[in-house]
Amino acid sequence: MQYLTVSRDIEGESGIVNLRVHDILFMEFSIPADRVVVHTMEEQFYMNGTLKYWSGMLSASGYTFRNVDRNLVNVDRIMLIDSVYKKAYFEPEIHRGSKCCTMAFKRYNKIKEELLAYNPGILIV
Repeated sequence: MQYLTVSRDIEGESGIVNLRVHDILFMEFSIPADRVVVHTMEEQFYMNGTLKYWSGMLSASGYTFRNVDRNLVNVDRIMLIDSVYKKAYFEPEIHRGSKCCTMAFKRYNKIKEELLAYNPGILIV
């Protein structure tokens, strides 16, 4: 089991948190925060670096994270794709508080095929 070192706040004043890579749903770069924002089902965390750096690092460590639209999504955690709004969800049913991550409209078909190749259990609605 591998962990990433993250913080609960942008400046790191809350200290270090070790976050299991498996718990990560997706990562996005926040320009205002100048940090990578790491989303789990319950919280969001912050860490330094670029998405390109983390994409390479996670791939080299055996994880399946893919760039789908200025963010990296954990392919193993996707349960459902909304084909109308081009969003990936991490729960089998969408509700008001569901976490989601956007996918690029222009590359949607290619992205969808790639995600399904890695995780054929993804539902498309």
